[in-house]
Amino acid sequence: MARRRSAPLTGVIVTYPDGGPAGLRSRHLLMLPSTVSPRDVGELLRSRVPDARLETQGIARLGRHCRVYGPFELSMEDAVDAGVPMPWTLVYALDAPVERDLPPHSGEDDRDGFAHAFPQGLPWREEGRALQLLVGLARRLQGAVRVHGTGVVIQPDPMRGVDLLLHSPTWLEPHVVQGIVARVVPGAELAVDGQEWHGPDAHAYAGAYTAHATADDPLTPAELQALHAMADQVDLAALRAADTIDAFAVVAEFPGPAWIPGGVLPDHRDGAIEVLVHVSDPGEPSVAGQDWGAHPFVTYEVRWACAQPEERERRLPSSSYLASRERVQPLVAAVARALVEAAGGVVTDEEGFLVDRYHL
Repeated sequence: MARRRSAPLTGVIVTYPDGGPAGLRSRHLLMLPSTVSPRDVGELLRSRVPDARLETQGIARLGRHCRVYGPFELSMEDAVDAGVPMPWTLVYALDAPVERDLPPHSGEDDRDGFAHAFPQGLPWREEGRALQLLVGLARRLQGAVRVHGTGVVIQPDPMRGVDLLLHSPTWLEPHVVQGIVARVVPGAELAVDGQEWHGPDAHAYAGAYTAHATADDPLTPAELQALHAMADQVDLAALRAADTIDAFAVVAEFPGPAWIPGGVLPDHRDGAIEVLVHVSDPGEPSVAGQDWGAHPFVTYEVRWACAQPEERERRLPSSSYLASRERVQPLVAAVARALVEAAGGVVTDEEGFLVDRYHL
């Protein structure tokens, strides 16, 4: 069986599927610039699949029936046999069952180009999840994904991801987060207001809401009274406890039609930056290697609430949206940078891939 040595940084021997480069034609391929090292790919993959050791083992399991393997360094002749278009010569192959849903609706569009690449039926389940992962890797590493069958090349916009997430063991009080955001975007406001609750209405005490469920064996007046007495004790205990906040948001709207540091631009709107703060449960893959990752931790989601959300989901968004994104992206990064300096932790992009805090 034909074999080919991977990038010299690892020295891993990766076997061609079906005996040679032509076997790559029947696989989805992640195509990357030749300057991308196996370590770069392996570290990003571990953000989503903590047990993956692609750079040292040459293969990583993504699901029960799904795996990715490589890298394959292709000569010009190998690239032709594999159906890999120019100028790509470094590829990773995906083994996944073909699982397709209904075809996309006429005129349907999506930011990753799946509707364009799979007109006969959109991939879903394991194939869909694995392809989304490959497209995410291609976006971060400025690569592309070649779809087997149609040969369509999905080349995602590397600048599309705007939102950033910070996972941290440190809880910052709402007024502290507000101050941090306000230094980047003046006018940031807390969004913690709740609604005053005066208790259940009279129908609840009369048993009207449970009557349909207890029609065959209705509660007696004494049983109903005892049930409400127990509920009252729970309510009283909650009222005696100190008020706590385990989630809040800070919203910084861009003033005027379109805000930039030092002024506004007419006839545009940039929306707002939202920082959503909440406690997350253990199990997030990107913090699997952290000592605090096995316990509940705090997540700070720095998100752009754009004024044109429909454009954000298009494969080819409008020029006005792209201009707005270019203005907002450095501000989102600045907020995330300030938060990680204050709280510490791990930063990921909106798809869950690790981001170096010093490159924000």
